[in-house]
Amino acid sequence: MLPGGATSIDEVVASELADLYGPLCEAMYVMMAADGSIAGAERDVIRGALRELDERVRSVHVEAMLAHAAAALASEGRARRVQMIAQEIGDDRARAEAAFLLAAAVAFADDTFVQQEKEVLNELSAALGIEAARANQLFDSLERIDDVLGRDMPADAIDVLLNAASRVAAPEDFERLAAQTNRDGVRLVLRIYATFVRSGEEMKDRGAAPSALSTARVEALMNLVGAMPSETSPHAGAVRAGLARVAQALSEADSATALRALATDVVAGQPTILAALNDAMVNLADLTVAARRRCGENVPDAPASLRQSELASIARAAVDGDAKARTMLSLAVEATVLAVEAALPSAIAETIALVLRRVPALAVEAPMTPSAARAAALPEWLPGKRTLGGFYVHRQLGKGGTATVFVVTRSDERDEPDAERFALKVPQYDVTAARSVSEAEFLKLFRDEAGALLSMPEHPNLARFITFDAGARPKPVLVMELIEGTSCDELIHRGGLTTERAMAILDGMLAGLEAMHKSGVGHLDLKPSNVVMRGTSTEPVLVDFGLAGRHLRPGCATGCYGAPEVWGVVPDGATPTPMTADVYSFGCFAFEMLTGRTLFDAPNEMALVTAHVTHDGRPPPIAFLASDPRLGNAAALLSHCLRHDPRHRPDVATLRRALKNVTPQVAHVPWPWTPAR
Repeated sequence: MLPGGATSIDEVVASELADLYGPLCEAMYVMMAADGSIAGAERDVIRGALRELDERVRSVHVEAMLAHAAAALASEGRARRVQMIAQEIGDDRARAEAAFLLAAAVAFADDTFVQQEKEVLNELSAALGIEAARANQLFDSLERIDDVLGRDMPADAIDVLLNAASRVAAPEDFERLAAQTNRDGVRLVLRIYATFVRSGEEMKDRGAAPSALSTARVEALMNLVGAMPSETSPHAGAVRAGLARVAQALSEADSATALRALATDVVAGQPTILAALNDAMVNLADLTVAARRRCGENVPDAPASLRQSELASIARAAVDGDAKARTMLSLAVEATVLAVEAALPSAIAETIALVLRRVPALAVEAPMTPSAARAAALPEWLPGKRTLGGFYVHRQLGKGGTATVFVVTRSDERDEPDAERFALKVPQYDVTAARSVSEAEFLKLFRDEAGALLSMPEHPNLARFITFDAGARPKPVLVMELIEGTSCDELIHRGGLTTERAMAILDGMLAGLEAMHKSGVGHLDLKPSNVVMRGTSTEPVLVDFGLAGRHLRPGCATGCYGAPEVWGVVPDGATPTPMTADVYSFGCFAFEMLTGRTLFDAPNEMALVTAHVTHDGRPPPIAFLASDPRLGNAAALLSHCLRHDPRHRPDVATLRRALKNVTPQVAHVPWPWTPAR
């Protein structure tokens, strides 16, 4: 027997949907009828909103609910129906706010907001028990929803998240924004962030002590980073890395038991915890500004006061016994907190503030132990003396699919603050590698490729190779120059480029690549994060040779930049090489350097691979550039790099000459390139 005398499953579903969403539909209908007209745009909003709430909702269900709402309104009047809506919703705050927001969305649907509609909203908010301050907050967030969601803008999911997080605060608001978008990636990151925000609200509601609250919030931030989807674009990867830097620095700051631990470092020459935290906050602030601009926001640069924060230096002076600095510490903390609140999303800024406000109360001295977070970053296989091949390991710099990289100095210079630092790489044999080769074969490949790299001549646009020790224990090591400076992905995200500078960087990058190719070695991982300005200069340097070598290996690239042959798609008769694959990657890289956008962007690796293998040099973004007469020759050059058949791509020497020829034609074009229409 079906419940309630229903004669079919469809009737059961229709009845359930009417119970769930009837009051929400009626709130929207009351608003739609407020101005005496029933606009088609308003009906579309209602239909779309209800379908978004529940995928089971069909047009027939919407029409039935609207018919019921129309009949009830006609027979009982608006005041009575508003009270009945409130009565049916009861004490469910989420549904009450949803009804208010949906009604407001209907009011906006026809691009006008008349007095009668304002009156209905006021009546609804009063009947539903929504206070004026919250009603205004909800109303304001809805009024700006197209801007917040970055619709029709060149923004990816992480950009939309940073824009939304900078403009709304309540977890319910992020859930509602998620319900308003049809982009799966955007919906996912908004809901992940809503969980992060909600965890903080719940801790405050339980009356947690400030110290416990700061630790819980830092842990929640680290969980947020871990829950973020794997990078599908350079934007997403940079923001995820930026959040991770902030979370890591906050974790170290929160675990410090003395001011000395924050203001000095256990590793000579390394930034203090407070300095590292400030650098991480500045980086994330720059990424936030860039993301919001990609969403169409006209926002200023991150406040200079954050870059110029004196907290780290004042804390160091306090440790050194400066009594005045000790009294200034609280003021320095509050000044930094104000800058953070102006620059970063509110929930992240609040987490930072909780940690920083612990600083003035810390004693200067405590038992000196290395930071647990930094110690934990070193792998278990590392010898107790932290020495590999005559080099002392200070910290781990990064870990990729084929190798782990450490910051090192020569062992006998370990305590000298001005000692030259190097990047030491060891092979990382993991589960992924084990699927295709044995560990012995993997280590042989590492030795072979290291030998190829060491055969290259020194070049100002290449990180210098120092030594290779195949007999080092417990693992062979490859030691290279450590290039410290601004990477190209940071330049792009900060929006601080000009066309002239971008072209100069591309030329320097090709100069380094040309030197590699003459030695028969390809880089095989060209991307903005692997080109770094040397120190404070403008000289680009190719770094991270973890995939470099004389042989092309399947999958040896990053998704946004990999040539078709890297993904196993090779035209008949073609013999692809690392050099031809590099030329393709350069085309992707150059497009991004000049436009500020990746050539291909997709929700997952498979979609990116599909994008690479389904064009022949003229994907839509390149065709769009070519439509501008100013950019036609540059677009043709990029198209030449991106040909499907590696035999049809230019070599690097030819490419560099062509780039120099086209540079005067485009030097006056404002960066980033946006074709004139």
